[in-house]
This record gives sequence, structure tokens and C-alpha cells, in this order.
Amino acid sequence: MEEQGITIEELARAVAEQFGAERFAVTEDSFREILFIRIEGLSKFSEEEVEKRAAPLLDEIESDYEEIILVDL
Repeated sequence: MEEQGITIEELARAVAEQFGAERFAVTEDSFREILFIRIEGLSKFSEEEVEKRAAPLLDEIESDYEEIILVDL
């Protein structure tokens, strides 16, 4: 998938950078149209902080996924 010139990998990297993480992984559930972005150290942040940091990036992207879920790696 490539939307607005950005790949899933680039999106995941940009979101991971918002949390100072060097490691991340992407998993797709194409049947349910869900994209999971696993980010190292994400559990150190509150749900509100995750939303605050990630929302601007995730809101900008148009995607084929019904949902993009961030989880700890």
C-alpha cells in the first residue's frame, strides 16, 4: 500500500520516531483491514500521550485500513 507517496514502512518509522523508538514492526490483518504498528517502548507512555503524539501523523494519512493500532513491541 502506498498512499499520498508514503509507504506503510515510512509511516511506521515516522510514528516510532514520535516515541524515540528505533525498533518497530508492522503486521497487517488484511481480512479485518487492520494495520498493527508495534513500537519498542510504547508501554512507557500513557494512552493519552500515545494519542497526542501519533494522532497528527495518523490523521494525515489516507489508508485502506479500517483501523491502525499501535502496540508495544
